[in-house]
Amino acid sequence: MMGGRPTALLTAEELARSGAVGAAVEACYEALALGDREPRIHALLAHLMLEGDFYDQAIAEATKAIEIDPDCSAAYLALGLAYDRRGGMSDQSVLVWHELAEVAPDLVTAHVQLGEAFAAAAFEDDAVASWKRALELDAKEARATYNLAIASLKREGMALALPLFRQAGELDPSQDELFFTLLGVHEAPAEPIDIERVKPTREARLGAAGLALRAEDLFTAADLVRLVLDEDPDDPEALALAAYAYLKQEAANESMACALRALSLDPELPTALYCLGVVYSRRTGLNRHAARVFIALAKRAGTHALVHVLLAESLLGLQKFEAAGKSYRLGVRLDPACVRARFGLAASHLTEGRFAEAQWEIRRAAYYDTKRQGLFWRLYDEYAGAGED
Repeated sequence: MMGGRPTALLTAEELARSGAVGAAVEACYEALALGDREPRIHALLAHLMLEGDFYDQAIAEATKAIEIDPDCSAAYLALGLAYDRRGGMSDQSVLVWHELAEVAPDLVTAHVQLGEAFAAAAFEDDAVASWKRALELDAKEARATYNLAIASLKREGMALALPLFRQAGELDPSQDELFFTLLGVHEAPAEPIDIERVKPTREARLGAAGLALRAEDLFTAADLVRLVLDEDPDDPEALALAAYAYLKQEAANESMACALRALSLDPELPTALYCLGVVYSRRTGLNRHAARVFIALAKRAGTHALVHVLLAESLLGLQKFEAAGKSYRLGVRLDPACVRARFGLAASHLTEGRFAEAQWEIRRAAYYDTKRQGLFWRLYDEYAGAGED
């Protein structure tokens, strides 16, 4: 592997990172004109072709990079994604993801993608083994758990698969994001909350408590909520914050009590509806109650995709598959990148025997998940750094 980076390649990288795909492609070809034995150029060009959905060209460029250097992990990623997105190439996809898992054995996504490739090729046992390996590397890997839920649905039915779907959802950070969106807190504070510096007003304390919860500082949040409740034990917004704090500590009974009390004071409070619905959804036999709560939440916050996903999961538990499918489809329309909605819609298709549609949704979930992670640049930079040492 060549050391250092020629000027033409650096220019192509800068353009690609800035989103100037067309100019970056031209810069790659200029770099290739100076010498085509640099795997980074081919890997970058494969990534750019993939961004433009030119799958055959991406496959060709990634293959060249790997031929030059079989350790070019970024090229394996681009090649595997190109095979998956092109469709109908599951055998080749299995081989590529297996190679990437060997080149980068700690890359969780390589094992997740390998499992999905195995599943597409009807090697279900190998698929399950790959997803379990991913969870050994990262127990919080939501996508591996979603896939295990799909596998469980195929083998054992919805009753046993639904807990896995919910477990995956709890691992997915989008669920907590929904609560804070409903609360109106979009980012964690840059510095820890100092109670002594919070103004002694209800609004300031509740605002600071929400920020503390966003930063996962449950103790500070509890102290601030307690100060509000000491002055007014019937403050619904403070009770809803307490319900969420208990929910994060897996104290379901306490969370339920606080949420119910908040809703008795303000029946339409979205944050309290969220907490109560989540508590009900985790309790065996309470799917009907969860569905009712999430229907009420959908009326108050129906523009958020995950609200409809939570409702759909409860409907699945009630075996109302058609209604669940409608809710999942609405979630996907509101947010096409919602991985949880995509996997849920795949499950809905499977209950109707629509296997091709289910597989398509899983591929779309993989597309958005890998794009969100920015894996190419991580692997590319690691590979480039190793070559310059």
